Amino acid sequence: MNREGYRVDNAIIMAAGYSARCMPLSNIMPKGLFKVKGEILLEREIRQLIEAGVPEIIVVTGFMAEKFEYLRDKYGVKLIHNADFDKYNNIASLYAVKEHIKNSYILCADNYYKDNVFASVVEDSYYSCVYSEKYCDEYCVTGVDGDGYITGIHRGGDRAWYTIGDCFWNEAFSRKFVQFMTDEWDDLATRNMLMDDFHIKHIADLKLKKVERASDEVLEFDTLEELREFDPSFREFEEENLKDSNAVNNVFRKYSEVKSYHSVPTEQLTGRLHLNENLFKPSPKCLDVVKNARMEDLYLYDLGHDDELLQALSKDTGISANNIFIHNGSSECIKSIGSILLSEGDIVLVPAPGWSYYKSVADAKFAKCVNYEVREGADSYEYNVDDILTKARENKPRLIVVTSPQMPTGCEISTESIEKIVSENPDSVILLDEAYWGYGDVTSSFEKHLITTYANVVITRTFSKFYGLADIRIGYGLCSYPLRRTIGLDLPLFRASGICRRIAKAAIEDREYYDRMREETREVRSWFIDELNKLDGVKAYKTGSNFVFIKLDHADADRVRAYMEENGILIRLFTDKDALRLRITIGPKDLMERVVYQLKRALEDS
Repeated sequence: MNREGYRVDNAIIMAAGYSARCMPLSNIMPKGLFKVKGEILLEREIRQLIEAGVPEIIVVTGFMAEKFEYLRDKYGVKLIHNADFDKYNNIASLYAVKEHIKNSYILCADNYYKDNVFASVVEDSYYSCVYSEKYCDEYCVTGVDGDGYITGIHRGGDRAWYTIGDCFWNEAFSRKFVQFMTDEWDDLATRNMLMDDFHIKHIADLKLKKVERASDEVLEFDTLEELREFDPSFREFEEENLKDSNAVNNVFRKYSEVKSYHSVPTEQLTGRLHLNENLFKPSPKCLDVVKNARMEDLYLYDLGHDDELLQALSKDTGISANNIFIHNGSSECIKSIGSILLSEGDIVLVPAPGWSYYKSVADAKFAKCVNYEVREGADSYEYNVDDILTKARENKPRLIVVTSPQMPTGCEISTESIEKIVSENPDSVILLDEAYWGYGDVTSSFEKHLITTYANVVITRTFSKFYGLADIRIGYGLCSYPLRRTIGLDLPLFRASGICRRIAKAAIEDREYYDRMREETREVRSWFIDELNKLDGVKAYKTGSNFVFIKLDHADADRVRAYMEENGILIRLFTDKDALRLRITIGPKDLMERVVYQLKRALEDS
């Protein structure tokens, strides 16, 4: 090897981002300028590079670029501004300095290296990696060839090495990366990529060796809490810089550690078995509504006295329109319920395992979630009703959330148990989330009894699942009139889209289509569960929904998920008592046959 050819030309440090997870401090200064254990993060990194003999250091700036100006005089670094920092992801920082990428360290401004890992001569292109026994949402290495080059990386995993901190690109690697990036720059999807995702896309041509480091050798801080844990004195730095914050920054500060719920983006249109969309598709009559839309539907507000969807729901359920409210999906119904009913310090009882969205709604109101148990049974999961009632007596919750069919286990709760929970907790509002309503035996008599007998229960439903109308964003709630009026204070000023409401009405009225679809879903679901339970070490649980919850006794669930994704099938993982489980949506028979085939291969490979 020509060692001179791998002599380091420069280090490129990306420091352009907002670091939104470190608000409100990151509203005042970029994260790279945080002081940790007495040193500015970025300055520590720069000093280590200088001590290692790296001849040129380039800092790519963006947000609050002026804060970095002092580094020119103090360390002689070169500052290059990424004018697109507010539009695209961090690959835009590399595009801004593409002419400078040679034999280069590619670094982030917010990493902390316990010891100096840098050198003036580097053996080969590499990415440093740290091992995690527990599941982590990082870029995990899934394969390494005989020469030590990484052959596979995917997001998320346990018992895996994940990429973090320093990486070095030799000039040959850099030429390829820059060429790929330049050729694809007109594609918006490319500009919205993280550097790591772009590398994964071209991993066969962009070879990086895996360099293993100790878990404390290189650190990355995503949140203020992680910084405080690493350096207790960091809180003093934080308070000192925030003490003169204006009112707006104080609002940012209050909400800085509240995490919003979001789904992972995907461009994939087939094999989507991770979102519980109805892959049998909605009634064709729904599409007819779109085809017959008028210009007036686009430019006029819908201010008519009657709401046709409300009347259709009332007729279909046998429940008065006074007890129904319509919203932009059932998730928005739940958010409005939380917004109106919850205050700081309130307790919310939620199922575990369960949908993390409930916690995000509670967190936004600074309420506290307490978990109750949904437990594994012989053939299905089941609600631990005694645990709900005990936790309710102990915590006096403002809100008790019950999901039926339950996500992610698919189990259902009996009407007797629901009424027991409602009647024994008159001081709590019981939210019965029926997002997956429709796949079981449909009857409205119990719901009508519940909301006309008790003032403290609200039932939420959506058109996204059973009706197959996920993207029209229509959901609704059923509850007593006083509760409906109260929740109504947080409903949108104008009705949900008129076109979307007519689509939903068309779905309600096509009973014949949805009766057939329900039966087909049940048949495929039953077949799929039976096929999975024939496999050694696989347990598929009975479900009342359009998905199946699956336990693997001998296989790595995350590796199975990754294998399925590589073969065009997206599935979800959920944790139950520290063990990972699979959740797979039910689709048409031919698709599920493919899932069984690929799952068998994944289990053999795992």
